[in-house]
Amino acid sequence: MQITNKLWESNFDLALLSLNSKFVQGIKNGILPKIIFQEYVAQDYFFLESFSRAYGLAISKSKDKNSEKVLIQLLEGVSEELILHETYAKEWDIDLTNNFIKPATKNYTDFLDEVSKKQSAVEIMFAMTPCMRLYSWIGKSLSNKVLNNPYKEWIITYSDDSFDNLAKSLENLIDSSKEAYNINKANFLYKRAMELELEFFNAYSKF
Repeated sequence: MQITNKLWESNFDLALLSLNSKFVQGIKNGILPKIIFQEYVAQDYFFLESFSRAYGLAISKSKDKNSEKVLIQLLEGVSEELILHETYAKEWDIDLTNNFIKPATKNYTDFLDEVSKKQSAVEIMFAMTPCMRLYSWIGKSLSNKVLNNPYKEWIITYSDDSFDNLAKSLENLIDSSKEAYNINKANFLYKRAMELELEFFNAYSKF
């Protein structure tokens, strides 16, 4: 079994907790209060900016051309996601210019920024891939709940095969990497990212 599959399976309990968070279930059932979704989108924008920086540093530390090429494509995917959030901001009356980072977001972005600056390219990817896989899995889990759902665009975005392909691209880079890494550190980075994602969802589950 590939390392990314092993890590996903060993942290599947955290994925289930994220799926069953009040925030995700609120999106699923269309009952999430608008103000909560507005705040989530505004805060997720900070995270996507951090994700973008992490890709940039992974590219600069990458040791082979194919990895660089794939990481550049993934960075372009984040850029598209940032544009999507800007579209959300207009549709949902979110002011991204008057936006202050909150604790759950900062915990996640600080973790990602520190890993990106101090660790190797493959270790950066271990910290990034849980988010990609989790969002794709959650999106597909909710994909039959789009009819008359105010959050259908969010569900459609993350359930789409194109997003799943981005997650697979990052996982494939890890699985095929020739760069040495410590399995215990890989486990720590993956699990910590999953824990921080759960904390982020839980921060928007208080309604």
